[in-house]
This record gives sequence, structure tokens and C-alpha cells, in this order.
Amino acid sequence: MGAVAPLVLKFEAFPERNLTVILFKDVTNAGEIHAKLLDRSLEPELALINPSKVQSVFALHLAAHKSIAAHEREALATHTLHSEVVFNLSGLKHITEGLKRFGMAEDASEVLVCRFDATDEDIAATRALVKGIEVDIETALEGLRDQDAIKKNYKTGDLECQAGVGTIEDAVLARIATAPMR
Repeated sequence: MGAVAPLVLKFEAFPERNLTVILFKDVTNAGEIHAKLLDRSLEPELALINPSKVQSVFALHLAAHKSIAAHEREALATHTLHSEVVFNLSGLKHITEGLKRFGMAEDASEVLVCRFDATDEDIAATRALVKGIEVDIETALEGLRDQDAIKKNYKTGDLECQAGVGTIEDAVLARIATAPMR
């Protein structure tokens, strides 16, 4: 079986930019990757996200859009454009907490890997870096999603997510969109 085609997200407001997204399951070297992330020796630079905390591809797209906008204004809250995606996805005010909750854990068995403006070489290097099974994000993400953790992280109330009022998706997108930009 060949590699799954990565998902490539495009940005209407930033037509020269894109975000390549690859989802891996059964990852066996998360500790090694996490150590490289912490000592800033990860090549290529990547956003490493816990997929159980991602409500939807659209939420990821929104977080990435906010990151590009901050980068264009030279107003990143974090050290890199890629860590900014993880932070913006969290919808939190505290950077460390956002990266900790939404970033890949040291013992992760699944990881959502994102790279802005990825070249073929970047994609090959990412596939070589992560020892795991590449899966289709559109079909696999729903099965990895932890709705209880998402509700807790975004502090969504039951009334807010009832039918006829709104959905968890609506609440998550609202939190990401309205989180303060620096």
C-alpha cells in the first residue's frame, strides 16, 4: 500500500501560503521526536499536534490562518510559525499551557503533523522522521477525537452545544476565532 496523500490547506487571504497536514497512528518514536522538538533540532520545522484535541480540519485551518496573520504582522506569540498553530488551536491565553495541552505528548501513539509551504523534500523528511502508519485525516480524525477532552479544554457548556442552539464545532471555532491576537 502506498503513502496516503497529505492534506494541503490553502488560504484565500494568503494565496502564496499553504499548510500540509499528515496524520500518523501507531507512532513508536514519539519520545525521540518530542526531544528534538524541545531542543529545537527538529528538521524540518513542524507543528506536532495531539489529534484527539482537534475538533475538525476546519478548526485546524482557522488556527493556521490566525498564525499566518500574526506572522505577517510580526506579532507571533510563540517562537515559530509552527508552534503558533498549536497555540492558536488551543484557544487559550497561556502559551505554555496551550502547547502542553494541544501539542504531541512524549508518549503519543498518534500525531497530526503540519508544515507550512512544504516541499517534496520536507514531506519525505517528515515521513522518514515519524515511525508510524500514515492514515487519511478526513476519515481517521473523527475516530481519534476525544469529545469530552475537547469540551473540557474549550469550556463548552451543555446549553451551548444543544441541538437548535449550537454545536461543539460552533463553540470550538468561536473560541479559536475570538482568542486574543497579540
